[in-house]
Amino acid sequence: MSELDRVRTAIKASQQRTFPRQIKEFGLDLILREGVFPPDDFPSWRWFSENFPPFAGKRILEIGCGFGLPGLLLAKNGARSLLACDINSRAVANTLENAARNGIKNVEAIESDIFSNIPPDRKFEIIFWNYPWNFAPANFEFMDDLERGAFDPGYSLLERFLSEAREFLTEKGQILLGFGTNARDDLLERFIAANDLESVMLKSGTYPNVNFAYRLFSIRCKGQADHSDRPSVNPRTVNCRALPGNRD
Repeated sequence: MSELDRVRTAIKASQQRTFPRQIKEFGLDLILREGVFPPDDFPSWRWFSENFPPFAGKRILEIGCGFGLPGLLLAKNGARSLLACDINSRAVANTLENAARNGIKNVEAIESDIFSNIPPDRKFEIIFWNYPWNFAPANFEFMDDLERGAFDPGYSLLERFLSEAREFLTEKGQILLGFGTNARDDLLERFIAANDLESVMLKSGTYPNVNFAYRLFSIRCKGQADHSDRPSVNPRTVNCRALPGNRD
C-alpha cells in the first residue's frame, strides 16, 4: 500500500468511530465532532503543542485549526490573541465550541481558504500552519473535506501560502511551519527562495509509532531573521515552559 493510500485509509476509518468524542489534553476538556480531521490518527498537533517556541503576548494566526489544538492551548497560556481558521466549516465550529467549553475568550475562528477571508488590516507576530505535507500529484482529487487536511496536491497551497503570508505579518513577525521529514524539502526551499524569504529549523523530533520526524521551521523575510527562538540546549526540554503537559 502506498503512503497516499495508507493516509486515505486512516482518514476513512477515523469516521467509523462514535461521535461526539471527548478528549482531555494539556488540561483542556475537548469535544471532537464528526467530519473534523482525526487527532488520534495524526498526532502531529500534539508534538507541535509540546514544542512551540515562546509566544507570550503575541497575536497568532493559525491556519488549519481542526478541533482546536494547539491554538487553544496557546491562547489559554499567554498568547495575546488567536485567530484560527480552517477551510472546513465543521472544524471552525468545533474550535469555537472547544474555546467556549474551556472558557478561552481571546479566540476567534473563521472559515477561510488560507488567507482568503483574513481581514487585510490584521497583522500577526506568528502565523502557524501544521502543513499537510503528504505529497500528492497536481491532478489529485479529494474524496472529501477531511483529505484537505492531509494532502496538498502539487504543493500549490504551500506556494500560495508563502507568497501571501508576508502581507499579514508584523515587521518582526514570523511564519512557523510544521513539516515532516517525509515531505518535499526541495519544493519548500524553492518557494522560500522565490518569495525572498529565509528559514531556520527550530526543532525536530520523533513521536511513538510515527516512522518519520516532525520539524518546526521559522520563516521570515530575508534580512529580518531572528534566531533567538532557536533552542540552544536539548530541544525536548526548552521553549515550552508555559505549556502544561510537556513530555520529556
